[in-house]
Amino acid sequence: MDYTIIIEHLEPEISPWLLLEYRHVSRIHGKERVWFTNVPSRYHRLLGLYGCVFEESVIELLVEGFIEPSRTIILDPLAPCRLQYSDFVATKYIVIGGILGDHPPRGRTRTHITSRAPPTVRAFNIGEEQYSIDGTAYYVRYLIEHKSDDGFQYIDGVRIETEYGYVYLPYRYPLVNGKPLLADGLEYYLKYRKLRDDIWREILQFTNTKF
Repeated sequence: MDYTIIIEHLEPEISPWLLLEYRHVSRIHGKERVWFTNVPSRYHRLLGLYGCVFEESVIELLVEGFIEPSRTIILDPLAPCRLQYSDFVATKYIVIGGILGDHPPRGRTRTHITSRAPPTVRAFNIGEEQYSIDGTAYYVRYLIEHKSDDGFQYIDGVRIETEYGYVYLPYRYPLVNGKPLLADGLEYYLKYRKLRDDIWREILQFTNTKF
């Protein structure tokens, strides 16, 4: 299946946490399949490490015809229909909101993407609970590879222990080999409030980004 994952960046900045999720999406699907849209120019070199980067929003690309609306789907938690493998037929572009989740959710995907998209763009949910950005991307990959979500496992809520107590992530995470699938480096970041050294080296090798 030929497809592109589009992350529509909807936060004012790219925080270390958000970067780790974006980086994980690139690892899940491969850099060549990932686009980041609505990205301020100051972040283009950084996100260029992990996919193709556009300053235009996905809505602009749809309206201009650069992306075909009839071959595009949006993953929106408020969409009434559940995503099925059959929905990928004739689909080229799969749009995910680049949002660090609110609890409870504020429906920002609906507000900023779905409600503004051309009418031939379809929207689907992937369940009744909110996933992380990279968790959503993993669900898509699972559905594509298995042609259904049979056997897909998840956990609602993850607790990360730190020396100052614990951080609770109130979202739905895929279970892989019995463990919650978190972005590489996220647990370290939540414990120490800094990026792991190898991830810093990866970033600084090509950019002068500062957080």
